[in-house]
Amino acid sequence: MSDRVVRIAAGQGFWGDWPEAPVRQVRGGPVDYLMMDYLAEVTMSIMQKQKSRDPRAGYARDFVPLMERILPDVVAKGIRVTSNAGGVNPRGCAEAVLDSARKLGLAGKVRVGLVSGDDILGRLDELIAAGHPLSDMETGRPLADIRDRVLSANAYLGMAPIVEALRGGANVVVTGRVTDTGLTLGPIFHEFGWSPEDWDKVAAGTVAGHIIECGAQASGGNLLRGWRAVKGMENPGFPIVEASADGSFVVTKHPGTGGVVSVPSVTEQLV
Repeated sequence: MSDRVVRIAAGQGFWGDWPEAPVRQVRGGPVDYLMMDYLAEVTMSIMQKQKSRDPRAGYARDFVPLMERILPDVVAKGIRVTSNAGGVNPRGCAEAVLDSARKLGLAGKVRVGLVSGDDILGRLDELIAAGHPLSDMETGRPLADIRDRVLSANAYLGMAPIVEALRGGANVVVTGRVTDTGLTLGPIFHEFGWSPEDWDKVAAGTVAGHIIECGAQASGGNLLRGWRAVKGMENPGFPIVEASADGSFVVTKHPGTGGVVSVPSVTEQLV
């Protein structure tokens, strides 16, 4: 069994998260991957409304200046980035990152993998006509009942296209709506060559992804038991997963940072 460890750092837990976090993650110690999660259901509808007003919009605009700050570090240290900042316009987001790379003189050193295909808004009428009711999971009502009010429609993609992009040589992977855990699962499966049908490994990677997908919530920001004893939350260390080939992993953070990674902090975030 290999004793190699892959370090995946959380850089953003939601759209509007602390902009210093990804910078400190790539500069504060060794990491192999930076995972940046931006999307929630309401975020998707906001982005879709932005895109309806401006076809060039629809992605997390703050992701691009953040990438511009860290691209030199990413290239120099061989760090790879996975992010769903593409929202409902992943191509526009990917092209903006490439523009930043050119501006920094890094053309040819930044390979952006684009994951699209999740946005099915334009296919809804076709799907409904083909007999897919797309029923509300709570009421059972078909989507046709509210079709004229639908602003955004996306199918969650999993880790598979991220793995494919990484295998293709991308060092930055920009996606639309993939599962939050896929941003962490993709790198782990790529690095260790796990089978997607090895359910124990899928479960382990999914748990790892859930723990770090919300940023500093796993490193003290969501802690109820003993929260008064947590120090330095004005400078929280965002969580890092150290994954091993056997499916085990350790949750940690960079030294010299605030917050805490403990059994309660990780347990409460997972629950």
